[in-house]
Amino acid sequence: MLRLSVQGVLSRGLSDPRLDGAMLTVTEVDLAPDYSNAVIRVSVLPVKAQKRSIAALQHAAKHVRHEVSEKLNLRSTPQFHFELDVSTKKQADVLAALSKVREEREAKGEPPPAEVALPEKLQGGKSASSSAGEGAGAEEPKEGL
Repeated sequence: MLRLSVQGVLSRGLSDPRLDGAMLTVTEVDLAPDYSNAVIRVSVLPVKAQKRSIAALQHAAKHVRHEVSEKLNLRSTPQFHFELDVSTKKQADVLAALSKVREEREAKGEPPPAEVALPEKLQGGKSASSSAGEGAGAEEPKEGL
């Protein structure tokens, strides 16, 4: 609920010119066990706006906290600390690298790599060996008991 509320406040916008043109997405909220502090990780696009956007969010933390407090009606609202979440950038970089490798392979006329078979427990199915032996070790019900 906290993540959604903070995202809602940020989506409505803050009147800070440092946030102009930046797209903010709350990716994660880590709440302290005593609920006194919350680290809010935010993804910022474009990349060039990241530093100034995080600075603006740190400056507006009390305002965002007040808005969230009114929305959620909590007994006590934690202090907000904003951090840049770079995991989405890393994911985008990995996907771009994989796409580049695929394009290079296609340009050379190489076939796509063979698909990797997932272990049964990840596929959610049963193998022929486990279904064939199903019930093999089970005892038959005895009559007359």
